[in-house]
Amino acid sequence: MWDHRFLDLAKLISSWSKDPSTKTGSVIVRPDKTVASMGFNGFPQSISDDPALQHNREEKYKRVIHCEMNAILFARERLNGYTLYNWPFCSCARCAVHVIQAGIVRVVYPAGLCPDRWAEDIALAERLFAEAGVILEKVTFEEAK
Repeated sequence: MWDHRFLDLAKLISSWSKDPSTKTGSVIVRPDKTVASMGFNGFPQSISDDPALQHNREEKYKRVIHCEMNAILFARERLNGYTLYNWPFCSCARCAVHVIQAGIVRVVYPAGLCPDRWAEDIALAERLFAEAGVILEKVTFEEAK
């Protein structure tokens, strides 16, 4: 039940992204089930959200901060022992190493929504999480479809 609620919140937060092709959201949750931080994918503060840049994939990839990184950066506390909820799929490998380094011990995301073009990178992220002892939980529920 809590996993569904926090995934729903991550989905809502993903809608704040201005990315025209992929909207992602993250919620970092304390062990007592309160929200520590949230993030969505987007350009850094003080960088123009010019739609022309958003539609230029090469330029967009150089500028965008992933939702997990934004959530980690916006957190105002240590994240050891916390849970990360991602929408709509697992972290990429680059974000996975930052999540691990931040001390997050559990990552929850919807099952079956990973785009094929990112499958290899996300598979690496899952291996990194497993190697670090981070618990991965793929949640299946009607709202995820």
